[in-house]
Amino acid sequence: MFIGLGLAAVYLLQTLPTGLYSGRLAELGVQLFILPTCVAAVICVRRPVLAVMIATIAAGVATVYLRTYHLSEPTLLSPLTPVETVAFLVIIMTVVFHADAVVAVIEVGLLCSSATFALLYRESNNLYSSTFRLNFALCVAVVGVAVMVAIYLRSRDGMRRRALTAAVTDAQRAERVELARELHDVVAHHVTGMVVQAQAAMAVSENDPLAAHRLLPGIASSGTDALTAMRRLVGTLRESEPLYTATTDLHSDVQAAVGRAEQAGVPVRLRMELPEPVPQEVGRSVLRLVQESLTNVHKHANAPTDVTVELTRTPTGLRLLVRDDGKGGRVVPVGGSGGYGLVGMRERVELLGGLFSAGEVDGGWQVLAELPLSS
Repeated sequence: MFIGLGLAAVYLLQTLPTGLYSGRLAELGVQLFILPTCVAAVICVRRPVLAVMIATIAAGVATVYLRTYHLSEPTLLSPLTPVETVAFLVIIMTVVFHADAVVAVIEVGLLCSSATFALLYRESNNLYSSTFRLNFALCVAVVGVAVMVAIYLRSRDGMRRRALTAAVTDAQRAERVELARELHDVVAHHVTGMVVQAQAAMAVSENDPLAAHRLLPGIASSGTDALTAMRRLVGTLRESEPLYTATTDLHSDVQAAVGRAEQAGVPVRLRMELPEPVPQEVGRSVLRLVQESLTNVHKHANAPTDVTVELTRTPTGLRLLVRDDGKGGRVVPVGGSGGYGLVGMRERVELLGGLFSAGEVDGGWQVLAELPLSS
């Protein structure tokens, strides 16, 4: 659009004096041969090969026409007329910017050959004269500047595209990691509860069928929670809704998570001292940390009889401690373990600028996290 308007303005400035002050049809005819070159510059973005061919042929025909009728036209930085020069530079820069290197060399070479033909035959220049050499050097310099500018712009555009691609890739990876955390921390948490309770029911079913029957509501509840979490994830992927729902009552949410753990057969001692208010991001992360830590107790602790969950305030934030009194060693759960739980917990804490540690203490396992309440 802007290229076309600019060329039209230059073409009018070049053509109007001829039409107003010259009555020779031959001089007006030159402008008709120049017009295709302007059209080629306008279409060069979409049809570069066709544009190069049109510009090369049109400039050559205009040169033959000028030579035949012994006409002379004003020039600008080249043996071509001002509008032809501008059109050629636009085509050269567009070709260098968009085309492959080999194709660009061929197409720029065709345009330069047409300009050289014009330099030789539009004016009666001696091939060995200083004027010819000066004009030739000027043409080479103008083309060289145009090519270098196009290469610079192409380089900047390549950097911008790579930066954009990297940003999109990082965003996609962040979405995958966020989804993986939700799957692991929520869905896997409920599924683990179902597996643990089902294993317990199988172990006591022969000796105490009623005890096994009492475990069935917990399995059904965990299954319902897992289905709810899966539906929320599917809704997130379909509707682009936020992946996490805001935690408005951290105290109740943590108590509910502890209650599900106790329902699965793990005695939990809970102590909470929460400040008011707790930021939503911190509240969500604390809840996920508690859920994942209790899930790990179910899956890996060796015969624990007591699990301590302490959530207390510090001068700068919240401190979470989850510790079991297992008898040493870690149990390998049915189906194995991907090892992503600790990785996900550490990522959650570090994203909020907190500190995280996890390891074996006196035979049991301890998870310790400190989360700041303000960034």
